[in-house]
Amino acid sequence: MHPLKILSGQNKETTRQILKLSLPIIMGQLGVVLMGVADTLMVGRLGKDVLAAANQANNIFFMVSGLTFGIMFAVSTLVSIKAGEGNETDTFTTYRAGQWVALLLFIAQFIILELIVSNFELLGQQGRVNELTPGFLRILNFSVLPLLISLASRQYTDGLGHTKVAMSITFGGLALNIFLNYLLIYGNWGFPSMGMNGAAWATLIARICMALTGIWYVRYSGFLAKYRPAAMPTWKEIQQETRKIWKIGLPVGLQTFAEWACFSISGIMVGWLGSTQLAAHAVALNVASVAYMVVSGFAMAGGILMGNAFGAQEGKKMRKVANATFAIIVIYELLSAGILLLFNAEIAGLYGVDSTVMPIILPLFFLAALFQIADGVQAGGMNLLRGITDVNWASVISVLSYWVVSLPLGYILGVSLGWEVFGIWTGFTTGLFVAAIFGVWRFYYRLKVMKFANYG
Repeated sequence: MHPLKILSGQNKETTRQILKLSLPIIMGQLGVVLMGVADTLMVGRLGKDVLAAANQANNIFFMVSGLTFGIMFAVSTLVSIKAGEGNETDTFTTYRAGQWVALLLFIAQFIILELIVSNFELLGQQGRVNELTPGFLRILNFSVLPLLISLASRQYTDGLGHTKVAMSITFGGLALNIFLNYLLIYGNWGFPSMGMNGAAWATLIARICMALTGIWYVRYSGFLAKYRPAAMPTWKEIQQETRKIWKIGLPVGLQTFAEWACFSISGIMVGWLGSTQLAAHAVALNVASVAYMVVSGFAMAGGILMGNAFGAQEGKKMRKVANATFAIIVIYELLSAGILLLFNAEIAGLYGVDSTVMPIILPLFFLAALFQIADGVQAGGMNLLRGITDVNWASVISVLSYWVVSLPLGYILGVSLGWEVFGIWTGFTTGLFVAAIFGVWRFYYRLKVMKFANYG
């Protein structure tokens, strides 16, 4: 059926709910990725080596974060299901358990990143990228704890459907990050000129402020008072809820890690080709990330509504949510791909890269337009599967798509056959299409075999 027809008729109300819920999520998602965009734009003026090094540090940071973020995503899944069951006050226990999980994940991620920093030369990066990246990454490593604590608050409020909370906090953090970049990168207003490391310090300070704001809002905001129980959860209740987070979160974490690590390792392979190709890769992926954050908001909203319907065992509602989510995603991605192809030179010009990088960026935008469509559909499938707690299959699909298809194909085409960055991008674009096809199939198969009384 045509996507526009799906969004009309009986699905019109469901479409409206997804769009209303997704808008604050999208804005919050854009706020997160725009911190990276701001860093890239402001650091890019320091030269392609600095741009490449900052991008590589962020690549590695988010590769490891894929596992920890994925585990934390279980918080919103559990909260949305409880909300669908009518157990809103019990969701606060999930939030407290999420904070405890965030602390444990911080310890593990900090150790892993510190080991990478201490042995960075083993990654085989060239020239100044090998010199500049470890210091930047080490500063970012200290932002892991506030980032995960902030994520716990966000997953809690998003799961309840109050998505404007995280949006407001994120944009406040973005504004602070840009201002601190202005002070610390270039040494304005009497501050020391710290170069690219100034961007890392700005990110750390902004994330600390976001975490503290999120904790305060959940604990003391009158807006969320009705969700707070009269007595705080006991340690036993928190432990029981922690086990539920691990049960759902570990497969989700594996799925997220498989995807994020694929992009990060692809970036490491591009780094073998020199700073010029790595800088082009950084800009193209940065632009694609902005577009993805929008579609990710649609997918997350669909997953939250799916969790509500799954908790209430409303089979008809589940099908409507799925159909509307996929239709919105396809329409958006087609429009986004068209804009990227029509205005590729103008968009690339915003990053101020030198003349040696631009000829590589523009062809990459064509591949970015293709993989956006597949990336959006797979994001929808994975979030809908998460909403019905079918997380094990989602992780299998991700490992197959990214580690069996994307990375080997990218290495063969890009490194062995000499297609360079274009071959590596062809590899992960192919993997995204595989993930999209299997994700959609798995969700509708599970929907078909579910036995709800009101399913039709």
